[in-house]
Amino acid sequence: MKKLLLLLIVCSCAQLNKGPELSETSKEFPAWIYSPYDDCVEAELLCASGEGKTSTEAEAQARINLASIFEVKVQSELTVSTTSQQSFPWQGQVREEVQKTLREQVEQVLETVQIKKRFKKDMISYALASLDRQKASELLGSRLSKLDNEVNILWAQKQRTNIRRMIKLILERDKLNEKYSIVSGASRVPKVKYEDVLQWRLTRPRNEPLALRVGQAPDWMTEKIKELLTEAGFKLVTTPSQKTLTVQVDSIKEFLNVEGFEKYTFTLNMTSIENGEKNKTISASETVTGRTQADALLKVKFYFTDYIENHLSDLHLD
Repeated sequence: MKKLLLLLIVCSCAQLNKGPELSETSKEFPAWIYSPYDDCVEAELLCASGEGKTSTEAEAQARINLASIFEVKVQSELTVSTTSQQSFPWQGQVREEVQKTLREQVEQVLETVQIKKRFKKDMISYALASLDRQKASELLGSRLSKLDNEVNILWAQKQRTNIRRMIKLILERDKLNEKYSIVSGASRVPKVKYEDVLQWRLTRPRNEPLALRVGQAPDWMTEKIKELLTEAGFKLVTTPSQKTLTVQVDSIKEFLNVEGFEKYTFTLNMTSIENGEKNKTISASETVTGRTQADALLKVKFYFTDYIENHLSDLHLD
């Protein structure tokens, strides 16, 4: 009786300590090396395996293989979708910006990847990486909601000077939605589509006269403003017009007790005028240091460029 009881205990322990399922091609390797989902519940996890000379290399390769599922490639949607009437000279720049933002979003998701299994044989290490679908869905879903909100606000304003921003956000949203559908199993339907913006743009006036009056401003700022106004459908004129936009950049030299450097505060003022009356005014200031005034001004280029792109519509030129 004691021998029978001992035998039952040994058998039970053997069942509890049963190793990973073996693949059909080898009796020595766990199945997940060749078929990751043999050790993952696909409805809950995304999985990928990797190998390397060391455990660290194997884990890194497994993460890379898993990351390939989220490979970020922004195709030429703008080129394909536009016509001769819908020319966007800035489409290449927008694609680059969207691709950079998408990479950052995907990297944030991939930070949650876990190493689920490890195996080593014949001086070769193997690893199984997993990504929790629910966690990834929450991260991507949060960004999608933010993008939807931004697009809906801009769409409600119906400002031509917002076209670039809307298209950029919609393109990012569409590509991110593809990643979201991979982890969640379903995509989200947008309220505003890329085609909606293109069709609306065709209904807006083309070559509408606008007088641009630049008092004092760096060349790169003037060119950026001209670019945004032209792509929005305005024809810049030097003669009096029903609509006018004035631009002025003032600089104040601040006190700085550091040899070889100067400190300046730059202030941008832009005012829209319609039929001789002021409509809206926007203003922004930034303080920086540089070896010269010109050097300091270059340091605020990104700040003011970004401000103009995001606030030109506040002038209500439409």
